[in-house]
Amino acid sequence: MNQEELNNKLAEIKDKLIGIERKPNNRIYLLCEAENSFAVNKFLFEDVPLRFVIATGIDSDDCFEVLYHYAYDQLGYMVTVKAFIRDRENPSIESIAPFLPGAEWIEREIHDILGIDFKNHPNMRRLILADDWPEGVYPLRKQCDGIKVEGWSGKTSSCPTVQSQSPARRTVPMSKPIVAVGPFHPLQEEMEFFQLTVDGEIVTDIDMRISYNHRGMEKISESLQFDQVPFLVSRVCGICSASHPLAYINAVEDIAGVTAPERAQYIRVIINELERMHSHILWAGLAGHFIGYDTVFMWAWKYREPVLDLLEEITGNRNNYGNVKVGGCREDIPNELKPKIIREVDKIHKKMDMLIKAVTDDPILQARLKGVGVLSKSDAIKYAVAGPTARASGVAIDVRRDDPYAAYDDLDWKVITLPEGDVFAKVVVRLLEVIESIKMIKEAVKKLPDGPITTEVREIPPGEGCGHAEAPRGETFHYVRSDGGNRPVRHKIRAPSYVNVPSFKASCIGEHIADVTITLAAVDPCYSCTERLAVVDGHNNIMHNYEALLKLSREKTAQIKKDFGLPGLKMEDL
Repeated sequence: MNQEELNNKLAEIKDKLIGIERKPNNRIYLLCEAENSFAVNKFLFEDVPLRFVIATGIDSDDCFEVLYHYAYDQLGYMVTVKAFIRDRENPSIESIAPFLPGAEWIEREIHDILGIDFKNHPNMRRLILADDWPEGVYPLRKQCDGIKVEGWSGKTSSCPTVQSQSPARRTVPMSKPIVAVGPFHPLQEEMEFFQLTVDGEIVTDIDMRISYNHRGMEKISESLQFDQVPFLVSRVCGICSASHPLAYINAVEDIAGVTAPERAQYIRVIINELERMHSHILWAGLAGHFIGYDTVFMWAWKYREPVLDLLEEITGNRNNYGNVKVGGCREDIPNELKPKIIREVDKIHKKMDMLIKAVTDDPILQARLKGVGVLSKSDAIKYAVAGPTARASGVAIDVRRDDPYAAYDDLDWKVITLPEGDVFAKVVVRLLEVIESIKMIKEAVKKLPDGPITTEVREIPPGEGCGHAEAPRGETFHYVRSDGGNRPVRHKIRAPSYVNVPSFKASCIGEHIADVTITLAAVDPCYSCTERLAVVDGHNNIMHNYEALLKLSREKTAQIKKDFGLPGLKMEDL
C-alpha cells in the first residue's frame, strides 16, 4: 500500500473523525470523540492494517485524552488516534483489548494512573499500583495535588484497608492447582510474579503481577528540562541506555523540527549497535547458563567484555552512556580510535562465528529448544510484540529500516527473520543480529564524516512528537508533549518488554511446566523497563525518594539481622 492508498483508506472513516492532522516526519493524528474510538481503532488494526504500538493517557485539564499509537511500517508512518473524553467526572471509553490483546496491559495502566474506565475490558484489575494504594487517587491527574484520602495519613502503618485487585494473590478457584514462579526466581533477575494454573505437568492458564519496583520515570520527566531527560531515561534499563534516550531525542527533535549533524547521526549508530552486541551476547550467555550450557555462558561473558571496553572508551561509561542530546551528541569519537573499533569488532566477529556454530549445530540444544514456546505470526501481531521476539515469528519489522533514524538508511544491512516462532528461533535471530551489528559498526566507522557533532537548539516549541528506536529487545517508543516551556508536560515511555512479556499467554499455555521459564526468558525480558510510578501519599507528595528508599532498605536489613539474632553481623561477613 502506498501513501495515496493509505489516504484513501483513512477517508473511509472520516465520518468517525473530528479531523486529521498531518505533520512532518510521516506523523498523522486522527482526532475523534471517545464514542467513536472503538470503531476507528478496529478499522486501523484489522482493515488497513496497522501495527499497534502502545497507548498514552493524558489529563488535558478540560478533558482526558487516550492516544492509541500505530505504526505503518511499509511507509514508515506513525498514525495516532487521539480520542477525547469530555466527561471528567466519570471518564470512560470502550476497550479495544477484546480484539487487540496487546492493548490489555496499557489500558489497565491508564485506568490505574488516570482513573479512566475502559468498558468491556476483559481484565480490569490493578496492574502497576500497589495493593495498598488508596482507591480514587490517580497519580497522573493534574488535580491530584491536594486530594485527601480519608483514614490515611500517607504512612504505610495507617493505610486504609484496600481490597486487593492484583493477581499477586490467588485469582483462580482453590480447586485448581497453582505453580508460583516468583516474585524471586533464579531465571528472573528482577521481581515479577507468575501464577501457572496446571493440569498435571501441562500449563492451562497464566496470570502475572508486575510493578514491584516503582521509580516514577514518567512523572519525574515532567520536572526536568528537556536536555536533562536523556540522563533519566537512560536509567530505564542499563542495557538499553542508548536506545531509550535516542527514542526520546527522536521525539523531541520531531517537535522542534531539528536534524542532528551527519557525524552525530553516525556516532549514534555506532553506540547503539555496540549496545545491541552487548545485550545479545549477554542474553546468549544467560540462556546457556539457564539450560546448563555453561561453556556458552563463559564464552559470552568473555566476548562481551571488549564491547563494554569500547563503549567506555567512546563515552566514558560501560553503561548509561549519556552521549546523546537534543540536536546531536555530547562526546565525539576521536578519529584515532577508529582503527581500534574496527580491529576489536573483527575479533568478536570470529568468536561469534564459533559461538553461532556451537549453538546451531548442537543436537541437544535443538532437541531442548526447537518446537518449544511457539509464538505464531498471528499471535505476535495481536500481542504487538517487537524486536527479535517478533522477527523470530516471521514478523519482519525493524524501526531502523521501516522508519529510519540516525544514519541507518545509509548503511548496508538486513533484517533477520525466521518463521518458526520457537525458543530456538529467538536464539538464532539474536546471534545473527550480532553479525549484522558488526557489519554496521564497521561501515559506520569507515564512513564517519567530518564536521560538528551538535547543532544549537535554543527552545522546544509547543507540540507533540513520537520517537522510536530499535532497542536490543525491540522497538522502544517515546511520546513527548510540549507547551512551549522548558519541560515536557507529558512523556510516555514504552519499552519492548512491556509488549513482549504478555505474549506468554499465547506461547506458554499448553506447554510443560519445565518449558515455561525458558520460554519467558526467550523474550529477553527486562521487567524494570515496565516500572515507572512512584510511592506517593494521598496529597500526591513523594513519600520515598532515592535517599529515603536507601534508608528504608538499610533499616529493613538491620531488622532482618535482629530477627535472626545477628545484630552484630556486617555485610562483608556474609
